[in-house]
Amino acid sequence: MRISKYIIPLAILLLAISTRFIPHIPNFTAIGSVAILGGFWMRGGRLFLIIPLLILFLSDIILNIVVYKSSSLLSSMFYPGMGFVYAGHLAMFMWGFYIVKKPNALKWMGHAAGANLIFFILSNFGVWFGNPSLPQNIFGLLSVYAAAIPFYLSSLAGTVVYGGVMLAVLYKAAAFAPLNR
Repeated sequence: MRISKYIIPLAILLLAISTRFIPHIPNFTAIGSVAILGGFWMRGGRLFLIIPLLILFLSDIILNIVVYKSSSLLSSMFYPGMGFVYAGHLAMFMWGFYIVKKPNALKWMGHAAGANLIFFILSNFGVWFGNPSLPQNIFGLLSVYAAAIPFYLSSLAGTVVYGGVMLAVLYKAAAFAPLNR
């Protein structure tokens, strides 16, 4: 029996999202890897863009209800700055879609750093923008970016580590080629 070319990437995608639910250092998850490599794997598939974002959205709802004990389904589904966070993930996905070519370990670290930096800029802009507890000037914005540097570093580390594991599995399984090329 032949395994569909979709099974291995989708299984890795689901396993990677599960890293959000295990105890971890803040932001040390496989989310960045899922976004970047998801863009690469789903190259050419029109609806495949929805899969990583849908899985992220569903895991957000589960986390907000189960872990953070949100009082309402609406606040579990939508939160302040959410658009910027998802725009950051979409930018990482697009990085993988347009920029990633069969990466080796060194290239992967560069892709992880660049894509995570874009996410960092967008998502933290969302933390600052319109936040009444922060000065709405350049100093307030820069203070948000400065405070978020440790989160960038742990997110980058998670993307490098988990992405490295995902790449190793894909190379070993000979499933590295994009799905729709």
